[in-house]
Amino acid sequence: MPPVSQLRRGCCDDGDSPLTQNSVEKLAEEIRSRALKNGASDAEASVRYVDSSRIEVSEGKVEGIRRSRETVAALRVLVDGRPGFFFSTDPDRDNVEGMVRGALDGARLVPSDENNRFSNAGSPAVVEGILDREGFDRPFEDKLDCARALESAALAADDKVKKTYKPSFGENFRVSAIASGDMVWSYEDTLFSVGVEAVAEDNGVSQTGYDYSVSKYFQDLDPKKVGETAGRMAAGLLGGAPPESGKYPAILPPVVVIKLIAPLLTSFSADEIQKGRSRLAGRSDEKVFSKLLTLTDDGLLQGGVGTVPFDDERVPPVPRKLVEKGHVKGFLHTLKTSAKESVEPTGNGFRGSLAQHPAAGTTNLILKPGKGPAGSSLPGGTAMRIETVLGAHTIDRVSGDFSLGAAGFVLENGEITVPFRNTTVSGNLFDLFSSLLAVGDDLTFYGSVGAPTVLVESIIISG
Repeated sequence: MPPVSQLRRGCCDDGDSPLTQNSVEKLAEEIRSRALKNGASDAEASVRYVDSSRIEVSEGKVEGIRRSRETVAALRVLVDGRPGFFFSTDPDRDNVEGMVRGALDGARLVPSDENNRFSNAGSPAVVEGILDREGFDRPFEDKLDCARALESAALAADDKVKKTYKPSFGENFRVSAIASGDMVWSYEDTLFSVGVEAVAEDNGVSQTGYDYSVSKYFQDLDPKKVGETAGRMAAGLLGGAPPESGKYPAILPPVVVIKLIAPLLTSFSADEIQKGRSRLAGRSDEKVFSKLLTLTDDGLLQGGVGTVPFDDERVPPVPRKLVEKGHVKGFLHTLKTSAKESVEPTGNGFRGSLAQHPAAGTTNLILKPGKGPAGSSLPGGTAMRIETVLGAHTIDRVSGDFSLGAAGFVLENGEITVPFRNTTVSGNLFDLFSSLLAVGDDLTFYGSVGAPTVLVESIIISG
């Protein structure tokens, strides 16, 4: 095995060659091996190499370029059931021995827990469509053209669109390896993205519109469509004023549905349920939502942004339904929460970064689409189409209560009449997803979450 200094080569943007998948595996294996030799009862070592870049343009010219190469490593150990942890942003400079000492020292300070364990899974899941190395290696000019096309499409969407804010192209190549249970697994994947905020102006009043797209494959990006969507939204919402306050039926497009689903997922975390912080505790198989709601979590979806052969605990994902026709059917488990309930892990242990401990998260979350346009079920009279919501991070993840800024259009008998803005929409997520009148057939993905347009019975509008 080569020394750590050679394994680390290329982690920084210093002209060295990038790390190989084999090198990342060997580094993870070495860290775990040294932990076991120095007194750990069991150990798990994770190593991640990331090569990422971002290109921003302004008036067709390069406004900024950011490029980084980084290798990080994390070690988790058990000493007689007591957990220890150490994270390094430079495993060469900090050295493996330092990581091991730090993790073992930490284990002496915490109590033992029989539910602490690492994966002994026998084989990773077989997945397809997560690596586009050819796309990542395309010429810089091709990637710059993506950002330019994004900006041009936004400006051309409407005469009232006067400028854009940070039209950008981003890409990410990642190598991940985990060593545990006498096995070392690894995979490579890529991620590409485009995003732009358009600014429309008329009579001294301005309005913004934003759209983005994320894909595992470079060729699947559609910067023109993203730019047009942002530009049309900005121009279409110009001149809006707060509507009359009240309760209205509402059309929610995919981007809004996704923003509202995300906070709801905390309730499906087995950890939150075991701690009594979820409204779904003790409600397995109970009808909690509308019969029109079916939610699946599928970590094996071909080409899905959240598709992986294993999670951040080296557990293969288990595709399944979280909600089926309104009935609660599944939860999101880590290794520790599954041990507490003596159930099989689900492959939902993820880390926002290797500096964090695994927590329950989704892979590819999909709200099952219906068989026709959601708008065809609109009742007569006044309704709202909510195009954007602001402040979704403020939603109470336990109760589901929300009060968010919003903009969109007032509908009369299904037809758009006037835009509205500077408005508050409020309610409760559990009530909202229990009152679905229709689910559309226009399944759309934003990142790893996909949803169609939905029609809800009522939402509170405060002008």
